[in-house]
Amino acid sequence: MIVKFEQHTDIDAPVETVWALITDPARWPLWFPDMSQAPSLSALQSGGSFTWQDGSENGTGSIVHLGDSDLQVVTHVGDKQVTHTFTVGRHGGLFGVGGHDTRLTYRMEYDPPGSLLGDFIASGNPVDALKVKHTLGKVKELAEGQAGNN
Repeated sequence: MIVKFEQHTDIDAPVETVWALITDPARWPLWFPDMSQAPSLSALQSGGSFTWQDGSENGTGSIVHLGDSDLQVVTHVGDKQVTHTFTVGRHGGLFGVGGHDTRLTYRMEYDPPGSLLGDFIASGNPVDALKVKHTLGKVKELAEGQAGNN
């Protein structure tokens, strides 16, 4: 059973500013969940792989998809594999046209382990729901600060 946590936030910054932040691996430790050091990634491209670190834990990852407005990254630590999907788009104005804001959607998904813990996670783990919300908040703060809107 795949567990998904998805939320979005509206950011008072141009799409290009948010996209530049999302696609700059050197800045990932500022907002990417559980990443305390920049990944070993020379170029952001589909199929690229990298290692990363969170405190004393080492992980691996790969860029599964890099589109014009979406990025999908898969991370691994031990047996846990997590898929992170980020989508940016214009928001505001009439049907998204003419607006200057950006909507960022983040979906985190994984297959929890079996047992009671897995059942708990599948029923709505508040830690991961807060992790998604916190990640969106960090990106929002950084992008609005860069755009001079905070």
